[in-house]
Amino acid sequence: MTTRRLGRCTASAICAILLFLASTPNRAADPTPSLKWETSRTTLPEDIEELRALQERVRTVVEKCTPATVALRVRLGGFGEAAGSGVIVSEDGLVLTAAHVIAGEGGGKTYTAGRDVIIVLADGKTAKGKTLGINEKMDSGMVKITDKGPNNGKWPFAPIARSADVKKGQWVVSLGHPGGPKTGRPPVARLGRVENTTRDLIRSNCTLVGGDSGGPLFDLDGQVIGIHSRIGLTLNQNIHVPTDQYKNDWDALVAGEVVGRPQKTSGAVVGVVFSDDENDDAWLVEVDADGPAGKAGLQPGDTITKFDDQVIKSVKQFRDILKDKKPAEVVKLTVRRGTKVFTVPVTLGRRGG
Repeated sequence: MTTRRLGRCTASAICAILLFLASTPNRAADPTPSLKWETSRTTLPEDIEELRALQERVRTVVEKCTPATVALRVRLGGFGEAAGSGVIVSEDGLVLTAAHVIAGEGGGKTYTAGRDVIIVLADGKTAKGKTLGINEKMDSGMVKITDKGPNNGKWPFAPIARSADVKKGQWVVSLGHPGGPKTGRPPVARLGRVENTTRDLIRSNCTLVGGDSGGPLFDLDGQVIGIHSRIGLTLNQNIHVPTDQYKNDWDALVAGEVVGRPQKTSGAVVGVVFSDDENDDAWLVEVDADGPAGKAGLQPGDTITKFDDQVIKSVKQFRDILKDKKPAEVVKLTVRRGTKVFTVPVTLGRRGG
């Protein structure tokens, strides 16, 4: 038998092809692939048969997980309404989401459980719910659907996996409601891979936009491994809260407690993405070309060795110094690029600005 190779097909091109095929309605089913895709695999498909096997696995995940993926509309007192996504994880209607979806940005100071929530189901129907607890530092939150489920009072739900088992390069599926729920549109699926994982976060290249916050990240067994938290410098560099963090706070979240507090910050930014390991050297994974560091000439791969006159030995140390700085303040960063070391002035930017 002749094997048809995929050649230099990129991961992003594969994601686009597979998601189109997996989400196109009323399409004649492909013949069952002769190969089965290993769900923990971390490499690209190498030929057409492997591509078809991955395609079938993605389609199965989307069909299985869509009913459990919801949109949330939350009343924030006098601050209007917030919208985001979530995922049902128990038959009695527990929903995992992001803290900032149900509390508002910085809302933990005045947050109390019991806020009204409208849950928009995958088929467009709605149900009532109440907010439960949040962990503001982790950006994790929980909601309880108070209406009875459609299946003898039970709700469709997705199982939760152990996020500590997630591997770099592993294929994952993101579901959510980009731009908020749309009439006649089910949750939108995006395919990607895990770029890095630590105890506190999962970074993937699944594309996310506003409205996806709080939505689920699934492994290819259809299990929840993370919840969408925040978008990176680009739409396909995104952070998810690992499910193990929810398990650590489970009883407190169910009880409606506010757990943890975010580290106080001035809001000053340099416009870079560091390694996810806080103890690693302060080397730059990404640089926003239009941000403070990019305008100062810094590039991906550079390592920051001094902040003003203080030697920097880790990402955590850099962030600890930065949190005491103010937007528009000019600082000196000493940078190592290969064998070259140089110092540049950087005018700090404002978070969200």
